[in-house]
Amino acid sequence: MLFDLPSLITANVNLGLVVPFSKEEINSIVNIMPLDKAPGPDGFNGMFLKKCWPLIKEDFYALCQDFYDCNINLESINNSYITLVPKVPTPETVNDFRPISLLNCSIVDGHYFTF
Repeated sequence: MLFDLPSLITANVNLGLVVPFSKEEINSIVNIMPLDKAPGPDGFNGMFLKKCWPLIKEDFYALCQDFYDCNINLESINNSYITLVPKVPTPETVNDFRPISLLNCSIVDGHYFTF
């Protein structure tokens, strides 16, 4: 995704929208995430992110910075394999299945980030 951001920004745009994400801003978003809601098809909810935050935060900060610097391929974030997992022993209708995403990741500098 190559684009000329300055040519898209008009003089009336809030300049706070074009600065990098701060660690404090990212932390505040993680802190207000509900514990029992899944942010996407991968099924990782707020509790997972909050419990693992000490382990993953530096990688997440790097991912956000790479996004700002346009050094990330966003196509891989939107690609995944979706399958249906039965919710009951003998599924008979579509409602008896739960769709899950098997993979949803991005590669930055040789590191995998799963979403």
